[in-house]
Amino acid sequence: MDEARLAAARALHREGQPAKALEAYRDLLELEPGRGDVWYLRSLAEQALGRPDESRASADRALAIEPDHPHFLLHSGHLAHDAGDLERAARELARVAELRPEWAPAWASLGAVHLDAERADDAVACLERAAALDPNRAKAWNNLGFALLGLDRRDEARSAFERALSLEPGFALARLNLARALEAGGDAPGALAQADEARRLAPRNPEAHLMAGDLCRKRRDAAGALERYQSAVAANPALPRARNALAEMLWEAGAIDAARREFEANRRDHPGDLKAALGSALLLPAVYAGKDDLARCRESYRQGLHDLQERSGDFSWKRAQDALADMRWTNFYLAYQGRNDRELQSLYGDFIRGLLRRAAPGFVEGPARRVREGARLRVGFLSHFFFNCTAGRYFASWVRGLDASRFETFVYYTNPLVADDTRAIAASAAHFRHVASRTVHDIARQVLADELDILVYPELGMHADSFALGSLRLAPVQCAGWGHPTTTGLPSIDWFLSCESMEPEAAQACYRERLALLPGLGTNYARPAGETGGERADFSLPADRHLYLVPQSVFKIHPDNDGLIADVLAADPAGIAVFFAAGAPAHVEAFAKRIAPALAVRGLSVERNLLFLPFLTHGEYLRVNRLCDVMLDTLHWSGGNTSLDAIAMGLPVVTLPGGLMRGRQSAGMLRILGLEELVARDESDYVRIAVGVASDRDRRESISRRMGEGSVALFDQQGPVEAFADFLEAAARGAGEQG
Repeated sequence: MDEARLAAARALHREGQPAKALEAYRDLLELEPGRGDVWYLRSLAEQALGRPDESRASADRALAIEPDHPHFLLHSGHLAHDAGDLERAARELARVAELRPEWAPAWASLGAVHLDAERADDAVACLERAAALDPNRAKAWNNLGFALLGLDRRDEARSAFERALSLEPGFALARLNLARALEAGGDAPGALAQADEARRLAPRNPEAHLMAGDLCRKRRDAAGALERYQSAVAANPALPRARNALAEMLWEAGAIDAARREFEANRRDHPGDLKAALGSALLLPAVYAGKDDLARCRESYRQGLHDLQERSGDFSWKRAQDALADMRWTNFYLAYQGRNDRELQSLYGDFIRGLLRRAAPGFVEGPARRVREGARLRVGFLSHFFFNCTAGRYFASWVRGLDASRFETFVYYTNPLVADDTRAIAASAAHFRHVASRTVHDIARQVLADELDILVYPELGMHADSFALGSLRLAPVQCAGWGHPTTTGLPSIDWFLSCESMEPEAAQACYRERLALLPGLGTNYARPAGETGGERADFSLPADRHLYLVPQSVFKIHPDNDGLIADVLAADPAGIAVFFAAGAPAHVEAFAKRIAPALAVRGLSVERNLLFLPFLTHGEYLRVNRLCDVMLDTLHWSGGNTSLDAIAMGLPVVTLPGGLMRGRQSAGMLRILGLEELVARDESDYVRIAVGVASDRDRRESISRRMGEGSVALFDQQGPVEAFADFLEAAARGAGEQG
């Protein structure tokens, strides 16, 4: 071998001329094909030129000549890792570590493979070894932090990322991972600052922009999120995930036409991208322009579901975790159309089940029922909303009220936010898994590892992670609560838990799941405690008007309500309707524009007869309830938490029950209170009751007094939780499996 020619070839490679180096290596191998070191160098040059198959073949030739050469094995392991062959990569890199146990690159590379193979414990062990052998290796500290974060060891992860940054302050990936650790630990401002710094350091890395956009989105900073998602698209216009994120944010901000165009363009460019296909087929507005618009959107949605089913063969994934990430979706706004959604939800559920059978079959059949004679029933609760909100207030008692001698409880909480309700739930659970930083795939594996007997989702359809998890079979029996009160349509959910007092006759026809009815409110709902002081002037409420509170978010207000609200105001010249301008400004504007004609034909206007309050704390909101005269319950989507707040504050609630549970919640509550006089027979009766109560102070005070007396049957009741416990035991013993 001409060693001078070999040295010259290596110099060419070092100088950034791999093509010329490759030619030289080929010439040398023509003369002496048995040189493993030259095959190795040739493989490196082919790798640099983006020729993975040729590089693999050359690396194999090198190993055939010297099978235990550490550098050859290390390179071969890297090639296998890059190609997704994690088992070969782990095998070869483990051999390197065995041959050179004091060589940090061997342990660092092996740890990275274990990390991608989701063997977090093995990854941590290898990366800790690499960091100990070479404490100045920033990449090893970064990878160690990532592995620790996967094990939910957040403080240690944060320290590892900070160590990496102390060694290499411009290490953008470590900065981005530190942002992830801070978010998982609840430090959202700190996380955003680190993500924005990562953007500055690596402006062409879309991941930094996406992370910063996600953080802004969670803070409800729509403008900040849009700017960062647009930067992500600019950084890599060919990345489908960036364009999907931008489209989703446009949708949330109320720019549905722009969102649809973005989804559709992404689908055309990437026909195999599921999220783009879902967005282009199933996008629904938050606020409809009217009843005709609602009907058109529903029909378009139906057609979109059929189109997705016909194109299901377009979607494929190499890894189950990638499929589960793409299946993060909800059909949230469908429920606000006021129709029976069983058919449409079931079409979606069957579509997703078909994809799962191909992409993640291990999550379809699920675990078999286990017989545990004398053991406590292992019950899991998975939610994104176990904090101080509607779902947290409703369903905390399902966890906290179960007898620990009968039930071993597992709580899986997917939200970074930790509030007072969260801490109370965590303290009462036998096992609290805060999985906010975990992927859908990781969470699913954690639930399976806990070997539950029954898994309960208090709400399904409100958050994409929960809905994706709900489509999997993670326990022998799976249930959904009415936190989002519509059928899930998922064949993986066996039971739907609802309230006996709120369901109509023949309610089972509205659910794909088997329906189970609990007494009362179905939970032990603690009586809200509100502040008693304050005047109307504190909230810019007029002192000389009858105040009709309409507390629902505007996206929950069906077009059928427009004329009814206008009729109430037309019948009461002193009346004014009080709404909340929470959520996207575009949604509030769309609602005001839609209701304006109904007001105008009655001689009314948005400016004179409607008042929109800003976002308030819960305590402030309860004070507003005390200061109003009547709560106008909305058709098709009645108050749940809002009605309970009103009742606790003594505010009369007037309702007209519909044909579905989600339009009958307030009526059920009022019947428990013995106040059926507030439950209207029809729209004219609704107007008569509302105006009559608002105009008669003595009648209002009498109703408020009776609300207080009757509310003992509504609040702080243990009976529903006892019935829930009995249901869990019966369901776990055998009935109701749906697939």
